[in-house]
Amino acid sequence: MSSRKPRGYSVNDFLGWNEDEELELQPRFQRRDVWSPKAKSHLIDTILRDLPIPIIFVRQNVDPRRRKTIREVVDGQQRLRAVIAYSKDDFPIVKSQNPAFGGKRFSELPEDVQQRFLDYEFSVVLLQEVSNAEILDIFARLNSYAQKLTPQELLNASYYGAFKSTVYKLGHEHLEFWRQNGILQDSQIMRMAEAELTTELLVVMLVGIQRRRNKINKLYYEKDDEFPERTRVVKEFKSVIDALDACFGKTFRETIFGRRVLFYSLFCAFYHTMFGIPDTPELGTGGQCRQPSTSTLRVIRDSLMELNRRYKNLSDEQSIQNFVDASQKATGDREQRITRVKMILKYIKKALSSME
Repeated sequence: MSSRKPRGYSVNDFLGWNEDEELELQPRFQRRDVWSPKAKSHLIDTILRDLPIPIIFVRQNVDPRRRKTIREVVDGQQRLRAVIAYSKDDFPIVKSQNPAFGGKRFSELPEDVQQRFLDYEFSVVLLQEVSNAEILDIFARLNSYAQKLTPQELLNASYYGAFKSTVYKLGHEHLEFWRQNGILQDSQIMRMAEAELTTELLVVMLVGIQRRRNKINKLYYEKDDEFPERTRVVKEFKSVIDALDACFGKTFRETIFGRRVLFYSLFCAFYHTMFGIPDTPELGTGGQCRQPSTSTLRVIRDSLMELNRRYKNLSDEQSIQNFVDASQKATGDREQRITRVKMILKYIKKALSSME
C-alpha cells in the first residue's frame, strides 16, 4: 500500500500527462463532467489568486504493453477538466469573479500570469497498487465524516456569479466586525454564517423584509450574471455598518443587539432610517437621515440603550413584552421581524425628534 502523504504536482505536469495520453480523467468509478462554465471559471480564478483547492486523488499504474505510467483520477476529475479546457482557450474567466482578468482566455493572459497558472501546484495523494475495492472503501470512509451542507453552503456550491461574489466580499470585509461584537462566532463563520447573514441583509435592501430564507434562491439565480444594483448596495451596506460601529463602539457586544437576531433588526432599522427599505409599508416612510452626524448617533445610541435596559429588565410594558417575544419565538417569521424593527425604529425616531 502506497503512502498517503500528499505530493505537489503542477498544472503543467497534468497538462503534459494528458497530452502524452498518460492521464485517465474518467475511469469507471468516476462521475461525469457536470461543472457549469461559471464553476470552471471560479476554479481558474482560485488558481490565479494562488489559493488552495481540495486534494486530488490519483491511482497510478504502469502499463507494461505501452511502457507508460497511467494516472487514473479517482477524485478531482472536474477540477482537472476545467484546467485542461482553460489551457486550450475553451472558456474565458467570468468578469464578476476576477475584474483584472475577466473575459480573458488563457492565451490572452499576460505571460507572467500564464506562467503562474502553469506553475500552480495541486496537492495530490498518489495511490499505487490499490484495487477498485480498496478505493471504494477509502472514499466510503472519507464520506462517513462529511457534514450535511448548510443552505448557505449549498448556495456556495451552486452559484459563482455577481450576486454571490458581492455577498462574500462584504461578508469577508466585515469579519472583524462580526467577531468583535459577538454577532458571529468562529465556529459559525467556518460554516459560512457571515455569508448567510450578509445575504439576509441584502435581501432587505433589495426587496424588503421577508420571512427567513424567502427570496434568497431567486436573487442568487436572477443576479448571477448581472447585478446592476451592486455599486449602490455595497456603498449603502458599508454606510450602515459604519454608522452602527460609530454609534455603539466597543459597547456593542454588551447590548442585546450583539445577538444575531437583534442585530438583523437593528441593521434594518438603521437602513430604513438612512435609505428606506423597499416594499415594506408597515415601517412608514424611510430615508430621512442618510448621513447621521456624530452628535445624532450619540443621541440615537442613548435612546437605544434605554430600549436595551427595558429589554434586559423585562419591563412590564406590553410593547416591550411583544418585542421580547418577537426576539425569542419564531424569529424568522416576517411578522416577528416587522415587530422588532418597528420597535427599534420607534426609539430612533424618538431620538431624532428630540433634536428638532
